[in-house]
Amino acid sequence: MEVKILKGTNQIGGCITEITSKKGTKIIIDFGEDLDDSIKTNIDIDGLTSGNKKYDAVFITHSHTDHIGLINNILDDIPVYVEKYSKKIYVLSSVFTHKKARLKTTHMYFKTPINIKDDIIVTPYLVDHSSYNSSMLLIEVDGKKILHTGDYRSNGLKGNDFELTLKEIGHVDMIITEGTSLSKNDEENETEEALMKRVEEAFKKYNQVFILQSSTNIDRIVGFYNTAIKTNKNFIQDLFTANITSSLKDKNVPKPGFPNLYVWIPTKYNKKSLKFYKKYIMPFKKYSKMISYKDNNYALMVKNTMLDDLKKLYNKNHITNACLIYSMWNGYKEKEDINNFLDKIKELGIKEVIDYHTSGHADKKTIELLNSLNAKKVIPIHTTNPEKLTKILNNVVLVKDDEVIKL
Repeated sequence: MEVKILKGTNQIGGCITEITSKKGTKIIIDFGEDLDDSIKTNIDIDGLTSGNKKYDAVFITHSHTDHIGLINNILDDIPVYVEKYSKKIYVLSSVFTHKKARLKTTHMYFKTPINIKDDIIVTPYLVDHSSYNSSMLLIEVDGKKILHTGDYRSNGLKGNDFELTLKEIGHVDMIITEGTSLSKNDEENETEEALMKRVEEAFKKYNQVFILQSSTNIDRIVGFYNTAIKTNKNFIQDLFTANITSSLKDKNVPKPGFPNLYVWIPTKYNKKSLKFYKKYIMPFKKYSKMISYKDNNYALMVKNTMLDDLKKLYNKNHITNACLIYSMWNGYKEKEDINNFLDKIKELGIKEVIDYHTSGHADKKTIELLNSLNAKKVIPIHTTNPEKLTKILNNVVLVKDDEVIKL
């Protein structure tokens, strides 16, 4: 059996892993976009995106675009496996960003093995990450076991289950692990619960709280909603977020219909097609009309494209004592559109921009838990500092893109 990291041994995002059995059965794990705009390419792989089919299946660990964003380029006759709700989020994200989505995929379910040509068995396990229902994958091939972690952490709302899942999986022969946080210091990640205790202070200090965060970070949405209710604020989701939360059947995910939860329909959607209106706007119209600004006490989720909407609130005297909470990776501030938005809102009576964020990726303490699997080989991907993993895990093998690893 052979493993090859086609992309990702020295970069974060856009990682592609190939696993080939002795019989020649081939699978791919993750097929997403590069995070760095300067190197973004629609990668072409013979037998996967062009030419005659050479791969038997593709597995996607979660809905972030750097893991799923290029699946529309995969040949139609190659099965693509995606967890049910990750697929829903991917499709909605594609619709709202005007990208073509691959609709032909196969659902995979946690702890349910998938047999590829009676040769490779892949079993997904639920793992904590800043993307809803993320998967780590156990691959059984040629009598060996490989754990592909996908992106993971242990500081979210499902974080306590990570160690239990590793115990359930038991010994593996190889681990392919993300190492996003290896480029940082060794500080332990703040938990989502601890983060929200700090956030509560801002909710108490300011009447209006604007929140700039990813709509796919469901743990964070849960936290902000609960904090709003605790501090007697109405909670308003932007239209995209409302579509995301409404697509999830989890009773713990705040969505339209929850107490004191409303929907803001940004002005940018006024000129959308009738088809878009009926499917993505009309179901939320009533929650938009119900918005109350009594006492100007509310929390509103915003996007960097909503400057005109904030101006409207400002001109109607609905911004009187406000802050904006920035709750994403700090590196996004370097993007021109985000930078411009954060600069312009200062003219709208927003007194302070506060950073409240905790990582969606494993810290050192969490990565160390992988030692319990006693793997013979550990391959770092999704990192710009793979060497650091040698000081954390046993039996680390540093490889380059396209290098063959035999097991």
